[in-house]
Amino acid sequence: MDFINNVLEIVKQQYSSYGYLIVFLGAYLENTVLLGLILPGGSLVLLGAIYASQGTLSLPLVILLGWLGMFLGNSTDYWLGRLGVYHAVEKTRLHRYLKSHMDKAAAFLQKNGGISIFLSHFIGHLRSFVAITAGAVKFPYSQFARFELAAALVWNLIYCLSGYFLASSVSSIDNVILAIGLFMVGLFALGWAGNKIRQRLVERVTKREARRTAPITKAFEES
Repeated sequence: MDFINNVLEIVKQQYSSYGYLIVFLGAYLENTVLLGLILPGGSLVLLGAIYASQGTLSLPLVILLGWLGMFLGNSTDYWLGRLGVYHAVEKTRLHRYLKSHMDKAAAFLQKNGGISIFLSHFIGHLRSFVAITAGAVKFPYSQFARFELAAALVWNLIYCLSGYFLASSVSSIDNVILAIGLFMVGLFALGWAGNKIRQRLVERVTKREARRTAPITKAFEES
């Protein structure tokens, strides 16, 4: 327990000194297509909301910086796609992994149009692949930005307010840790279930609308 308390004290000190920077960079990096697979950016934003409930940070600023970080992170993915970064990794080991996810993102984008940018925020890590695919097929950035700003705001409001009130409703740091763990497990379970449902829907849509996805696939190959 002493070890845990020491770690928590160190983390609190870092948030006291650099909390807003941690929230912004966490949100930004977590929403890039590759770094997001290994960096716990969502957890860093959630911790910002929890420390806001203790008075260390300002909740409105945590939400604002999480919102901007998420928007800029996904915008980075968009412009990477627009600049043809996908073709730069075609001969690497990442190619097969990226192609599989981007084909799914292309089908999702083709079926739902701009609203898919909004919806992808609530379907696991799909948002980064939708963003980079949107750039690759030259989806208008003005439309991308509008949907992305709205989705990032809604996501951060839900995520940060949940963390804030979760921390406010418990009486000790031990209970906060337990509550966070349960909250993250719940999010993971929902994400897993949502991803399974999405996979089945995408498979059905891909088979039923193969002709409709052909223009986007062609545009992507020629970009």
